[in-house]
Amino acid sequence: MTNHRQTSYQAFSEAIVAAGGVPCQDIPEIFFPEDFPDPGTRKLAIKTAKRLCGICPLKTQCLNYAIESGESYGIWAGTLPSER
Repeated sequence: MTNHRQTSYQAFSEAIVAAGGVPCQDIPEIFFPEDFPDPGTRKLAIKTAKRLCGICPLKTQCLNYAIESGESYGIWAGTLPSER
């Protein structure tokens, strides 16, 4: 991890703690729909994750982190890799 990436991750982690947690901490597996081989399960995971992202207080910070760190997997701030 580069120094900038570490700083970005640390700031994002601190924001999560300050917010009292975020929805993706409860069921993190659905935020990585590419891990589900069944298309129906994958589609449901994406829909559920995006809905949870919609109520997250850190959506903007999450999207910024995903873009800055080059996250190429998972749903971050309600976006798929192809949407970032």
